[in-house]
Amino acid sequence: MKIENMIDAFRPAEGPPPQSLLAFMRWCLSGAWPWLGGAVILSMAVGTMDVVTALILGRVVDLALDTGVEGFWTTNGPILAAFVLFFLVFRPLVFAAAATMNEILIRPNITPLILSRLYRWTLGQSITFFENDFAGRLAQKQMQTARATTQVTNEMISVVTFAVSSFVGSVLLLLAIDFWVALILAIWLAGYLYMIRWFMPRIRSRSKAQAGARAMVTGQVVDTITNSKTVKLFATSQFEDQEALVAMGTFRNAAVAHGKVAATFRLTLTFVAGLIPVLLVGASLILWSRGSATPGDVVAAGAIAIRISQMTGWLSFALMGVYSN
Repeated sequence: MKIENMIDAFRPAEGPPPQSLLAFMRWCLSGAWPWLGGAVILSMAVGTMDVVTALILGRVVDLALDTGVEGFWTTNGPILAAFVLFFLVFRPLVFAAAATMNEILIRPNITPLILSRLYRWTLGQSITFFENDFAGRLAQKQMQTARATTQVTNEMISVVTFAVSSFVGSVLLLLAIDFWVALILAIWLAGYLYMIRWFMPRIRSRSKAQAGARAMVTGQVVDTITNSKTVKLFATSQFEDQEALVAMGTFRNAAVAHGKVAATFRLTLTFVAGLIPVLLVGASLILWSRGSATPGDVVAAGAIAIRISQMTGWLSFALMGVYSN
């Protein structure tokens, strides 16, 4: 069986869709959970690669300083061979396996799996249900829900799981250097999570309003075009134009409200991300100056700090996307 066929993308759902969020997610994704679990494990393995990278780089720097120029290559041959194998063989294989799982098996199959279930459930409604709503809005809501659930699933696997394993590995590595350096990272992480907790509910509420306004615009436009003959015979162009502009104006206002929160979030995030290299590298240099850390420890802490600083950006925006969806 080809890897893309391991998930039955059109498997019928069992029973009606539940009303609570987590139960609804389980309903949408039933039949795919074993493969989602495998993707989580691979994502965790990818998350530990950066920590191992920092550890190896620090070790190589210490070996270079301890051995000196003469005899460096002959003395440290096995370690250098392991260095090359890690970066050119093992690390690419782990990344390739995770990418294959996410991009070939998970993402292409989850969207049609969810959409087909929502489509079947919607078709089972009464005639009155369809008469009381825009056809375009109903279609848009199905597409929004399938796309949002797919993105939440993918982000939780490829970003959140990756980040959690990276943070845990970073703390363990810094503990090996010094307890206080690891404590600094833990305190920074607590502040970072508090920032996320403050912003995300506000982003979620504004995203909800934006999604509803977008669906209304789609419904207005699609239904007007679909019933163009009736509109031209019985309605006025000015009325239809005004109704569309009202829906578009509501969508614009919702987008502006969302944008203000997103811009403030980006500014705060930039400061928080820039703080961690200053703290970790500074603490490591203080320990090195006192003889409590090696130059390799400083390199490892610096590599971890830069990676975490870079990671906070896309992790935060991934979480923002999860809350928005």
